[in-house]
Amino acid sequence: MSILKKLVFLIQLLRFTIVYPFIDMKNQDFIKDIERWEDIMGLNKSKRYSNICRLMTDYKEFRNIVIYRSGRKKIGRRIIGLIYPPLNTLYIQAKEIGGGLFIQHGFSTMISAEKIGKNFWINQQVTLGYTDHTRPPILGDNVMVTCGAKVLGPITVGNNVVVGANAVVVKDVEDNVVVGGIPAKIIKRLISSGG
Repeated sequence: MSILKKLVFLIQLLRFTIVYPFIDMKNQDFIKDIERWEDIMGLNKSKRYSNICRLMTDYKEFRNIVIYRSGRKKIGRRIIGLIYPPLNTLYIQAKEIGGGLFIQHGFSTMISAEKIGKNFWINQQVTLGYTDHTRPPILGDNVMVTCGAKVLGPITVGNNVVVGANAVVVKDVEDNVVVGGIPAKIIKRLISSGG
């Protein structure tokens, strides 16, 4: 390893060592997030500490998740955000998100939901949000919302749903379907895995 690479590595390690005590490693949803990122990125799960360091260094979207999962620890969120600036066009304002959150591209994305289940996958330029004063949407488990889609209003999106690119979802969506279009309609039924 060259001297420059060693120096960069040491700086990254120092940065991570400073923020690590503020990361909520007891949060089971966050542990599931880390495991999902490790699976998708093909990282060796036996190297958890270095994996988190790498994800914090390389993926601003992951930084946003760390800050979101830090919960009410305001000072911790600020320290993490200062040392690892988050993606400033990605807003996570959901009341509850289950473990396994993966944000592939977070550019210009708003995640405002009443509740999101486990293993949620979201892409860039997506809006989950309000249409009135009642509430934002509720999304089930294993939902994927792809680029440019909008999921709006006091609706419920079921389990195992894929929302296609640029779709606008304004009505409830049943389980095990792919929806697309404006307004979104079912374009494919998926086979349920039963679990």
